[in-house]
Amino acid sequence: MKISERGIGLLKSFEGLELEAYQDIAGIWTIGYGHTGDDVEPGMRISEREAEGLLRKDLRSREDAVDNLASVALNQNEFDALVSFIYNVGANAFGGSTARKRLNRGDRMGAADALTWWNKATVGGVLREVFGLTRRRAAERALFLTPTNPIIVRDVENIRENSRITPIEDSPRRGSVAESRTVQGATVAGGAGAAASTLGRDSVEELEQIETNIETGQGMTEHLPPKDGEVTVGVDENGHPVIDGETGEETGQMIEMPVDRPSKHEVHAVEAQIQFALFVLIVLSALFVIYARFDDWRNFRR
Repeated sequence: MKISERGIGLLKSFEGLELEAYQDIAGIWTIGYGHTGDDVEPGMRISEREAEGLLRKDLRSREDAVDNLASVALNQNEFDALVSFIYNVGANAFGGSTARKRLNRGDRMGAADALTWWNKATVGGVLREVFGLTRRRAAERALFLTPTNPIIVRDVENIRENSRITPIEDSPRRGSVAESRTVQGATVAGGAGAAASTLGRDSVEELEQIETNIETGQGMTEHLPPKDGEVTVGVDENGHPVIDGETGEETGQMIEMPVDRPSKHEVHAVEAQIQFALFVLIVLSALFVIYARFDDWRNFRR
């Protein structure tokens, strides 16, 4: 991909044309449209045509750098802005920059913002903001974000009127509520919380019932069948068999079952482990919700 004439015009406007070698504010010998290198010496003079040739030659390596370092497809304006940026800061600097990392992640707005951070230079041994660099970064950012196929309005007056209308923010949104990670995380946390609550309530009720049965003796006795010669004629109001007119209680036909008193830790070990796992799931879901909200704020500005 090659830089367009529009991109070259932007670059020329900030580099300026100097036909005699000079030292920039960082002390680097420069000539033409910002050309630097070992071939630039004090007192060197060139023509405007030679300056144009040096610029075109210098641009080739910058164009190759953009092609090699950008792993996403670029439109012409994005490409031009990056070539201008690299022409100023260097390919190695762009290769390790936040702008490149964001660009290759698909975060074009974040990449454009990161371009503007490169507005300082070491002047007299002190790192300070340079107004010319601030202006250049702003122009490169604007070019980078300019669509290559803008909306065409035939009536010039309409263009002016449209630019004066009060705008409102329309930040990117997810396709549906179901796609929101906040909703997804809250659903998982709520489901885990409900499951843990239900399990805990059932466990407590079961334990209380066991304790009640132990205290009242229910479930710890068993009715024996009638002996030979005894006749079961029915059951009494408590459900005990009536043998020869007497109940099992009166004839002593009830024996104690060897039921051990259950340990709370033994009976509910599995339930406790499940509740702990659900608690961990709730915590992780809550952390996911917090991360999702931060990520939405950063990428979707909402």
